[in-house]
Amino acid sequence: MNTRIIATVGPSSWDYNVLKSLIRNGTNIVRLNFSHADIKQLIDLKKNLKKIKQETGHQALIMQDLQGPRLRIGQLDQEIELIDGEIYIFTAGPSSIANREIQIDDPDLYEDLQEGDPFFLSNGELELRIVDIKDKKIYAQVERGGLLMSHKGINLPNTRLRRSGLTPKDIADVEMALKCGGIDYIALSFVQSAADLQKLRKIIAGRPIRIIAKIERAVAMENIDEIIKESDGIMVARGDLGIEMPLEDLPIIQKNLVRQAHWHGQPVIIATQMMTSMIDHPRPTRAEVSDIANAVLDGADGLLLSDETAIGQYPTRAVAIMKKIIRRTEKYLNNKNYFEDGTIACYRHL
Repeated sequence: MNTRIIATVGPSSWDYNVLKSLIRNGTNIVRLNFSHADIKQLIDLKKNLKKIKQETGHQALIMQDLQGPRLRIGQLDQEIELIDGEIYIFTAGPSSIANREIQIDDPDLYEDLQEGDPFFLSNGELELRIVDIKDKKIYAQVERGGLLMSHKGINLPNTRLRRSGLTPKDIADVEMALKCGGIDYIALSFVQSAADLQKLRKIIAGRPIRIIAKIERAVAMENIDEIIKESDGIMVARGDLGIEMPLEDLPIIQKNLVRQAHWHGQPVIIATQMMTSMIDHPRPTRAEVSDIANAVLDGADGLLLSDETAIGQYPTRAVAIMKKIIRRTEKYLNNKNYFEDGTIACYRHL
């Protein structure tokens, strides 16, 4: 296969036999998500992959996916219903629902924001707009309300954050991983510019580890060429990117990013919700099958499964079905010398 499968390991796939089955059924790269994982799990994974290679002859590479500077709501004393048109105050101090004050986990976030900036919560389900900033507090008016709970994510599509790239946690995770060895890829989250990648490259210090820039922020699109050139490949992380960019633009952005990365000679991974229904069901939806096939037709070099293999009920089956879809689509492509517009089909490999 030209298109590789990247499977995230987690509670559903830590078991040695499940991991071995994932690899025998087509997993090429195993992703360890350091938003949840730790170095001990990396050491165990490295040991198990070595044993699997000895037993089966199948080798899988390791991707360390860094958590990055994810912004979140802090602890609420209770769930709160955000009402359309009302103004709420976001602060580093404790939450006070009676005073409409909501805690956030970044005490300096107010420095990056401006009046008029959009302010999304809970995976974009709640939409607000900044109306004022004073006394280190953020005042935002609700444009699309709903229920808000503790620790939900914050997205700021028009805001360039100073707290970008590598966090202290990321640096510690990378340094420990380098001591352990065995890492083939490091995926850097919430990349905004080439400078974020350059910081990581200095830490790697010439080791043969490939850096994957995760494209999930709207502001990254302003610097996309320099990001691609500084990386060893990009990941179209459609979860956060689909919040920060208009949903109707996402398929076009995906196609353009694949073309742009290939123009610079870099591979592309498509990620997020490839087979979400298979978290709970033994078969994907027809729309998911089409999504996978279209990603291959776009020229994707890798497709990433996340919750499907990390916490899903059918991790091995998800990989096996994805492999079948990839093979069938590639067979179609291999029987054609060019696409409909006459463009020669071109693939680069991870």
